[in-house]
Amino acid sequence: MYTKVESRFWQDEKMRTVSADARYLMLYFLTSPHRNIMGFYFLPPPYACFDLGWDEKRFAKGLQELLQATVIQYDQEAHVVLIQNYLKHNPLENPNQVTSAVKRLDEVPQTRLFQAFIDVLKQHSKPFAEPLIERLRERLGQPGSGSGTGSGTGNKNICASDDARVCSDPQPGGSVEAEEVAATPEAKSGPRSPFKSKRQEQLFDEFWAQYPKKRSKGQAEKTWVKIKPDEQLFKAILDGLERAKTSVDWQKDGGQYIPYPATWLNAKGWEDDYTPAPTVPKGWGAIKEFMEDGENDTN
Repeated sequence: MYTKVESRFWQDEKMRTVSADARYLMLYFLTSPHRNIMGFYFLPPPYACFDLGWDEKRFAKGLQELLQATVIQYDQEAHVVLIQNYLKHNPLENPNQVTSAVKRLDEVPQTRLFQAFIDVLKQHSKPFAEPLIERLRERLGQPGSGSGTGSGTGNKNICASDDARVCSDPQPGGSVEAEEVAATPEAKSGPRSPFKSKRQEQLFDEFWAQYPKKRSKGQAEKTWVKIKPDEQLFKAILDGLERAKTSVDWQKDGGQYIPYPATWLNAKGWEDDYTPAPTVPKGWGAIKEFMEDGENDTN
């Protein structure tokens, strides 16, 4: 996947006001191996720290600068990043891209940034925004009108401040009636098939969001139901997945040898031993990709 990063990135007024680390982090967000076609994706700090070769304190400092510059938003609970102008420079250009974006959207964990992403879509993705907006409204529990603005109730974003506090978005035109509609679906809805409980559905969704090769989701769900992990086993699965993702085998040849999720779960892959991959080449990956993209643009 290619991302357009224009040369004026380095002369951008906001980028010139932040530190070199923050600029590098912004470039990483734009070219991260975890990104998607929307610039709105799941990115826990340990992923970024491993890729960059940073510790979490350094990452948090750079992140705070970018939040203050209002070039990104970040949900620290769901670990989701939203790049404000990503779709401005990398717009969705055809129905096939929209179909792909809807699939990628379903891989993003439930987050307070859904309403903020709706605002971004309305600003930058016409005329292909509507299918994504409708899907976002479904996940927010809002009725889809096809042209309305939605109430956006209860939506909170990490905002630019000295302590990255959580703040509420203003909701012009919202109503009490709309808020009541948005609040009821979660209480009434049961787990989707094949899950037997809402908690198992939530645990699987978190696993799925973190698994790097998203293939045969239905088989993975059936395997998850068969395993029926409790909280302790779930933690062991995620810990094993983290070790696997940073291993030599899983990073070789662009992840070609990563097994399908159902296969990994059936094999109890979280119990396997993994050889960690070296960190230096990965830390150079983002800037290397940017430089290669720049060379392609000049040819």
